Amino acid sequence: MPTLRRNGTLPRGVHPATMAEVLQAYPSINQQRQILNDSLQRAVIELRKLEPTLVIFVDGSYITNKAEPNDVDLLIKIDRFLETEIIDYLEQACPVEAVSLDINVEPTTQTYLFDLFTTDDLGRAKGIIQIG
Repeated sequence: MPTLRRNGTLPRGVHPATMAEVLQAYPSINQQRQILNDSLQRAVIELRKLEPTLVIFVDGSYITNKAEPNDVDLLIKIDRFLETEIIDYLEQACPVEAVSLDINVEPTTQTYLFDLFTTDDLGRAKGIIQIG
């Protein structure tokens, strides 16, 4: 995982990481981080059970130096399921954890959401994590 920039965000680009590397880079330094780490880890396990080939990107304040981010922003690239189906699945599979996630789903052939995830509010490029 690259070092965060001075503004607390990842450098531009897609940064592949295992779940273990994500948890190491964003440790459970407080109760909120522990909840989000547990939620992310459980969601990734459940999503891989649903469809092993889907691609999961992590974004938002979770991947910054913010001590207590509100949630974990996920972008799931998949053609087989709609966003509502993914959300319903996670609410069934891990209902407590699902409330800590902001889930976005986009077909692999589209890039609208991906483009939003890789730019900040001012339109500047920023980094995201791809969980491998």
